[in-house]
Amino acid sequence: MARISEILEIEKQRTEKEEWNVIHLFKEGGFYRAYEWSAWLIVTMAYNDKVRQQTGDRKPLNVTHKRSRNSDETFVFVGFPLKSAEKFIPQRTSFETISDTQIDITIELTWDDDLSYDSLNEAFLKWKEEQPIQEPKQRREDGPATTGTAQHSTLTSIMSEILAWPLEQKTLIENTAYLSSLKQRLAALI
Repeated sequence: MARISEILEIEKQRTEKEEWNVIHLFKEGGFYRAYEWSAWLIVTMAYNDKVRQQTGDRKPLNVTHKRSRNSDETFVFVGFPLKSAEKFIPQRTSFETISDTQIDITIELTWDDDLSYDSLNEAFLKWKEEQPIQEPKQRREDGPATTGTAQHSTLTSIMSEILAWPLEQKTLIENTAYLSSLKQRLAALI
């Protein structure tokens, strides 16, 4: 699975007109996810009311708008089960397998000759701003509760905690739980 930073970088590569109607789908577990511009294309262009009526699916796709872990930037995405892909992608498309975890879908859209990247990007950014930002839920850890906006522990403080942890005095279950929490905190720093 590609990291979110890599996915967002792929989504920014849209300057050429041939790329404006490409949906990048990423396989994540049992779901496909489309981020940023690709999510906008699916929600506004590909999976519109007409498509939902044709497929009998009345529920619109849920758009998730989140903050990045290590910056103030935000990103949007939509997801749907792998086995339901035909519900969310229109009939006349071309598929290109990029990797085991990425499929690119080119949807048929007609662009006006005078349409520019800047005007499309402006429409995308306006749509993105309209999506409410999902604030992270507070998690309980071996310390004060943290949120996505709270400052992450530094590697030095984590190493100090590891050195101070009374490994020999703890049970196997306590050590395993502590190791699991460290793993999550370190993953948040990546």
